[in-house]
Amino acid sequence: SVDGAWIESEGVLDGGYWYRNLRQTVGFEPAVRSLIGEGFGVFVEVSSHPVLLQPVTEIADAAEVPPVLVGSLRRGEGGMRRMLTSFAEAFVRGVDVDWTAVLPAGSVRHQVDLPTYAFDHEHYWLKAPDRAADGDLQVNDADREFWTAVDDADLDALATLLKADTTDRQSALGAVVPLLAGWREGRRERSVVEGLRYAVTWQPLPQSAPGIPGGTWLVIAPAERTGAGSADDLARVLAAQGLSTVLLEVPEAGLRDRASLAGSLSGVLAEHDLSGVLSLHALERGQASQDAAAVAETTLVLLQALADTGATQPLWCLTTGAVSTGAQDTVTSPVQAAHWGLGRAAGLEYADRWGGLVDLPADIDSRTVQRLLGVLNAAGDEDQLAIRRTGVLARRLVRKSLPKTAGTEQWQPRGTVLVTGGTEGLGRHAAHWLALGGAEALIVTTTPDSPADGVETLRAELARLDVRTGVVACDAADHDALARLLDGLPADRPLTAVIHAADVMQTSSLADTRRADLAEVFAAKVEIAVWLEEHLKDTELDAFVTFSSIAGVWGGGGQGPSGAANAVLDALVERRRARGLKATSLAWGALDQIGVGADPAALAQLRRRGVLPVAPDVAVSTLEQALRADENAVVVADMDWAAFIPAFTSVRPSPLFGELPEAREALRSTQPDAGTGADDAHSSLVASLTAASETEQQRILLRLVRSHAATVLGHTSAEAIRPLQAFQEVGFDSLAAVGLRNSLQAATGLRLPATLLFDYPTPDALVEYLRAELLRSTGDEFEGREDDLRRVLATVPFARFKESGVLDALLELAETDVPETSAPSEDNSELIDAMDVASLIQLALGDDAS
Repeated sequence: SVDGAWIESEGVLDGGYWYRNLRQTVGFEPAVRSLIGEGFGVFVEVSSHPVLLQPVTEIADAAEVPPVLVGSLRRGEGGMRRMLTSFAEAFVRGVDVDWTAVLPAGSVRHQVDLPTYAFDHEHYWLKAPDRAADGDLQVNDADREFWTAVDDADLDALATLLKADTTDRQSALGAVVPLLAGWREGRRERSVVEGLRYAVTWQPLPQSAPGIPGGTWLVIAPAERTGAGSADDLARVLAAQGLSTVLLEVPEAGLRDRASLAGSLSGVLAEHDLSGVLSLHALERGQASQDAAAVAETTLVLLQALADTGATQPLWCLTTGAVSTGAQDTVTSPVQAAHWGLGRAAGLEYADRWGGLVDLPADIDSRTVQRLLGVLNAAGDEDQLAIRRTGVLARRLVRKSLPKTAGTEQWQPRGTVLVTGGTEGLGRHAAHWLALGGAEALIVTTTPDSPADGVETLRAELARLDVRTGVVACDAADHDALARLLDGLPADRPLTAVIHAADVMQTSSLADTRRADLAEVFAAKVEIAVWLEEHLKDTELDAFVTFSSIAGVWGGGGQGPSGAANAVLDALVERRRARGLKATSLAWGALDQIGVGADPAALAQLRRRGVLPVAPDVAVSTLEQALRADENAVVVADMDWAAFIPAFTSVRPSPLFGELPEAREALRSTQPDAGTGADDAHSSLVASLTAASETEQQRILLRLVRSHAATVLGHTSAEAIRPLQAFQEVGFDSLAAVGLRNSLQAATGLRLPATLLFDYPTPDALVEYLRAELLRSTGDEFEGREDDLRRVLATVPFARFKESGVLDALLELAETDVPETSAPSEDNSELIDAMDVASLIQLALGDDAS
């Protein structure tokens, strides 16, 4: 604060320095301003009482940088308690504090990291639902007393309640109580299972008026086409129906080369003003290819290349035979379902440039094309559609009640059962259940990631359960060895069922996903299932079960590869059922202590988002119920829709959940009142900022950003988000980042970049950006209306200016700009054009009469 510079060497702080410090003006304000300019945001005043924090605050406010300001001691508080409290105040605001320096040496044997947030006693653990102990069974007090006696096997209490003769207690009651208890336990289990079950269905949309999308559409198709395939047929009919198109033919190698494809797209974007992008690749290549990972890669590379070019036109992907809309509609190309699984993730990660998915019938006629054009022209929020002879159908998620099994015949394990991934995760729990249910032998597959002692552990566990089920292991990648095992089974222990439980944890954003990532997931999930179906096509099985995931049902941020693979798995089951063979798909949500559920941090994040873990024993009960009823597909997930839906749909609306009452209610409770659209929100916010001081503007926007960030993360209070803490540190991943961007976009009316939280990584930095954009928009709005304002002022008769008394003031403002030849006239447009319109407005606002 004397020289206005850093001390670079020893000996500078000598007597001469302090003499100058006393004799000349202390440069406190320049020193603080310089520190702020260099990026310092934490100021600690070490003194007996803070007196400089207030001027530092004023300097920081002038620089529009809110710092962290902390003292050390205070007047009347000069002890260690105050010093430690000051350390804590800095610590909870993001400042690193070495707590070990103040702890006596050797006094602490085990250290625990303190949480870097203020302790406000807010409970984050789940509250038990307010329901009776009887599950969903509604009972009154009298019934509860009876069932409590049954659960406790209290024969005396039951005899009293039933007024039974004591001689009948041990005979009649003793025989019936276990049956009642078993019936009641079954009802409880059924109630729990039924609350977790969902299914995908399709509902017809109202017929819309025919229309052709405006503008020019880019149609992307493979260059190596047969000439008589669906892609050529569709491209020709689209043009005949009146759609303005530009065809981009991409060689096979270019469909997998991100840089090459981006270069081709850049050329087209530079030449044409496009309204949308239509991918026809699946129509040509999807039918013939059996490499599902390669099929998924084409859409992945297209998404990445479009993002690399900065294109924001919506991308629509067309498939045929990828989905089944009902019992009479058959999946003919399961590999094309990879586009659907990947597209659901794209709708979340590329919300501003994703259009949707449309599955077409095998025979594309003019009516199909008319309906497709209608979808592209006015799909609204719908982004998962199928066009069939009956019309356009939209994909929906609904609750699925437990079916009543016919008669007494129920599926039971027998003979030999193959369990892929049977040494870990849910596969291990399924192996236990199969052994206890009567399976005589198990063949379990392993992977390099499986526990080294997984097979021996499984054998030991089954031995402790007192079952004599044999366990044989095989490397999942060695199809030849697995074929020899299956083909060499003895006649008295034939293969009767397959449980495909193998899984792999792989999370990456679409922007960062590579071919190897897709290959890893598809190898574990899809390739083995395709091989098993082909190898066992002539084997009569009691069950063929695949373990899928909700990532393939409704998608998830960072779940693109998993979603694509699981969507193909579900489509394989649909096709197998259509062939009259046994097949069941179970799409799991989060599982407790399994997969992502084994990571406490990830599980906590899922809980906040409304995805609750399902206990393994409940999952196995769901599996058992599905097999007993011979169901084709069940989604099993424990969802807190009130927490899940607002965050999930903050990225983009999702009609998929429109038929779930809980989802509709969750959306209704979070939607703004009617009439408060983006334009209204923008105008209201700008008006509030314009009328406020800079400090108050900071407060308004900081409150806005923190509250929206808290909502996206599932927090109940904005206090959970600190102004200077990085978004990544509080739990924002790529999906949450896009969700906050879209939420703020709706609240501010601004068009915000998808990389918003990466460009502005803290709430404080984001506030500065929003303030600049919002206040700039007011100037832009005026500039856009300046010509209109000039025309309006030019229509005012000159005499009115003279009568109002402002003529002299106007001429004085414009005297340096008005040509000397100008003369007053009834048409005063030259005078107005020569004036500073902003000055005129200022003058008018200052004079009520005028």
